[in-house]
Amino acid sequence: MLVLAGLAIIFAYVRAGQFRQLLLPYRLLVVATGAWLIVATIWSFLSPSPLESLSVVKRDILTSMLAFMVFYALTRTRADMMRWISVLTGGLVILTVMIVREPFDPQATLQESDYLTVGLLTTWIVTVAPLLTMSLFADRRWRRRALFLSVVSLLCLLVSAWLSGNRTVWICFAAMVVIATAFGRRSVHGTRLQWRSAAIVLVLLAVLASFMFAAMQFRARTQAPAGTGALAFLLNDNRAPILQVAFEMIRERPLAGRGYDNPEIGDIFAARFETPWLRNYVHQAHNIVLNYALQMGVTGAIVILGLFAALAWTFLKRLPTGGLARLAGLCGIALVTGVFLRNMTDDFFSRHTVQFFGAAAGMLLGLATHRPPLK
Repeated sequence: MLVLAGLAIIFAYVRAGQFRQLLLPYRLLVVATGAWLIVATIWSFLSPSPLESLSVVKRDILTSMLAFMVFYALTRTRADMMRWISVLTGGLVILTVMIVREPFDPQATLQESDYLTVGLLTTWIVTVAPLLTMSLFADRRWRRRALFLSVVSLLCLLVSAWLSGNRTVWICFAAMVVIATAFGRRSVHGTRLQWRSAAIVLVLLAVLASFMFAAMQFRARTQAPAGTGALAFLLNDNRAPILQVAFEMIRERPLAGRGYDNPEIGDIFAARFETPWLRNYVHQAHNIVLNYALQMGVTGAIVILGLFAALAWTFLKRLPTGGLARLAGLCGIALVTGVFLRNMTDDFFSRHTVQFFGAAAGMLLGLATHRPPLK
């Protein structure tokens, strides 16, 4: 579908003599994305199955780039954004119904749900949250519709995040609020309005902190010995041995890595644990930067960090433009922050999650870029 949409868009713009409008005017982002593609392609040949690795390059990188360009081309005005918000809210409602029917079960080692896994679910809602925030800035003609969508989406985000039992999702939400507030404070004029805005942000952060602490208590009560507090459970997390193994393997091959999407990495990784549970269920570093370093050495880590940094910088450069571009830029920075943090405690930057991220970034950057309408 994305290929057909891309071909249709190219045909329409070529026919109208406006093909240049499809070309991104952001050189840093183009370079970073190109480096991501080229490095992953080269390192695919270091994998035992180069063709399979190249198919992952196609699925995770090329398809994500195509999703970015399609939604960049299709999103230019507030009306375009309201259309996507309506669709995304509908999808979020469906996801919320799924997790209400089957909430996170801490006793299930591998829970097979309609929404696949809690990790994927929380990655989706972190990605969609900044997009849905754009409904707060709808035109007057869509004010009632936007208010309805805002209330529904907020309730669904809170319910789905709570029932996921995940702790990181609340950190991501809080970080997105803080980063958007920090960069958006210049647009708030007047001492009284500034204090009012600060109070709203503090209350929101307090609510998010309360949800996170409750999630920590829930995890401690259901997954730790009786009497273990939330803080003690957090400090006894299994990530320390996971990170230790990850750094050991990176030091062994810091430059060459072991090949992009090399399936043998998971087996080698798991075999280094002494704890049976970790040996059976942990096959990756649970960190996107470390996983890229395991596959492509230091070059891989630099490439993925450069991708997120270039995208954040591109959104940041749109803030001085003002108006819709500024609002989209703020939401774009929040998007990059949230998705990056979500993948620092696990790695869900693949398949439909990275494709969705590409589409979301394309929507927001399309809004932030002034272009004439298609003739």
